[in-house]
Amino acid sequence: MSTLISEGISFFLDRIEKRRFGEETLRIMESVLASKDVKSLTDIRSVLRELLRSEAKFVLQEMAGKVTYQKLFVVEFLIQAFALLGDVEASS
Repeated sequence: MSTLISEGISFFLDRIEKRRFGEETLRIMESVLASKDVKSLTDIRSVLRELLRSEAKFVLQEMAGKVTYQKLFVVEFLIQAFALLGDVEASS
């Protein structure tokens, strides 16, 4: 993975850890996903998917005491982020 991509992933994770759930964070993730190399893109998606799944668990636990609109804002962000990653769970 290139240094630029690694830095982008680190920046994305930093924003998630600081609970910055907005369009800018999604755009950072999109820029990291702009790889033209299929193998690299697959690896990048896998790394981002694992980071997002791990952080989502903690974020959702933290949201328990928040008001409804704050919960919805975060859930909407997570849905958009997972959609950008193409993260679809198979139901079988």
